[in-house]
Amino acid sequence: TEANKGTARFAEGEQIPVTGYGTAQRKTMPKPLYTEATLLAAMETCGRNITDEKAKEAMKELGIGTPATRAAIITTLFKRDYIERSGKALVPTEKGLYIYEAVKDMQVANVELTGSWEKTLLQIEQHTLETRSFMHSIESFTSQVTREVLGLKFPAPKQHSLPCPKCGTGKVMIRPKVAKCDNLDCGLLVFRKVLNKELNEQHLEQLFSSGATKLIKGFKGKKGNSFDAAVAFDDEFNVTLAFPDKKRGKKR
Repeated sequence: TEANKGTARFAEGEQIPVTGYGTAQRKTMPKPLYTEATLLAAMETCGRNITDEKAKEAMKELGIGTPATRAAIITTLFKRDYIERSGKALVPTEKGLYIYEAVKDMQVANVELTGSWEKTLLQIEQHTLETRSFMHSIESFTSQVTREVLGLKFPAPKQHSLPCPKCGTGKVMIRPKVAKCDNLDCGLLVFRKVLNKELNEQHLEQLFSSGATKLIKGFKGKKGNSFDAAVAFDDEFNVTLAFPDKKRGKKR
């Protein structure tokens, strides 16, 4: 028929010569990193990914937190240095990865447990389960989680140190929020956040070795104006901003 024109037809057992072949190499791509927006969405819909069908049904309209608390949960992750920003993406810190590895197999990290509780509460509502049974399971859960969490042992934080430019004898200890000389008589203290910028390891090394960082772009003033500056020590080792000499480099 007209509709079958150009359609290949084969008979069972027929041998067809292969005129050419090739191979192609491909790599699987990891899932994209979360942004704050996509993480909020994932927290809202996490119940859809539960494997237990009964728990999934009980939790299908639920998620991690509530619309009023999810943003605060992410803020807490930042405050406790579990995650940090890389552009718009959220990436786990070394501390965050350690916590994940430590608790991922514990009951406290079991998302499906929330679904099972919702299922149990529904049974209580329908008068097919006694409240006492549910409370007994909660007591057992609390006891187990407490034992697991109290049994965690955290490694000592790694501390990077630099020679102190002020006293010449102490070591400046680099911590997440500050850099401080370990010589109590010195008192040199540098907060890592200057206006809207966080000084990284390279900035601190430049500051303590030469007295000033290289030019840092994108500072924000109190009125929202953007400017570039270096972070430097004054004569008394207080942190100040140093501005580039605009006249330098101009032809006369």
